[in-house]
Amino acid sequence: MSFVGFPKEGVAWFDALALTQTREWFQANKGAYEALWLTPMKALLEELPGPLAKIYGRKMGPAKLFRLNRDVRFAKDKRPYKTHIAALIPFEGFEPMAGPAALYFHLGAEETVAFGFYMLEAAGLKTLRAALLDEKQGPKLAALINVAVKQGFSPDAMERLKRTPPGVPMDHPRAELLKNKALALSCDVIPKSVRYSAKFKPWLLEQAAIAAPVVKWGLQHKLAG
Repeated sequence: MSFVGFPKEGVAWFDALALTQTREWFQANKGAYEALWLTPMKALLEELPGPLAKIYGRKMGPAKLFRLNRDVRFAKDKRPYKTHIAALIPFEGFEPMAGPAALYFHLGAEETVAFGFYMLEAAGLKTLRAALLDEKQGPKLAALINVAVKQGFSPDAMERLKRTPPGVPMDHPRAELLKNKALALSCDVIPKSVRYSAKFKPWLLEQAAIAAPVVKWGLQHKLAG
């Protein structure tokens, strides 16, 4: 089956799940979830790795489709289900959650598309900060990020400091980038013109091409092992 898009009525399914948040409702409506979301998602994930490999010049690893069940063991929010379907395509040689994302996206009651290094170990963060502080490397990396920002992306990370790192003045020219503890790009707006059709796939690939220079920089500088 080829990817033809996600149907508009799929959002209403997640809206209903958000209101009920019960296993009974989910089990009774599981068939609709599989038809509206799971089947087209699996078709899309089959078609993306090849084009992504051409964009990045690297092979992709196996795609990861996230479970709808939330891990609530240590969370204040005890809702059992997520209100979106999410997937990640990693680069070959990296674990899906430990390395950079060639592409991450989720769709449903909320939506996001993201690329790159969402979290970094200490060594990778040290390398990133050293580059941003360097008077030659820093402006070059900032320029790459700024190109993506002008096309709708935001610099992103799992953790962000309220202030610049110790010893870095608040008026440093790359202060905002230095507050991020990783190197990712995200976009929370998917055009309605592509959201519910087969056009969503080429749009995702267009976004990957925009983000690729920043992600490639992180790969070349070995931000993740």
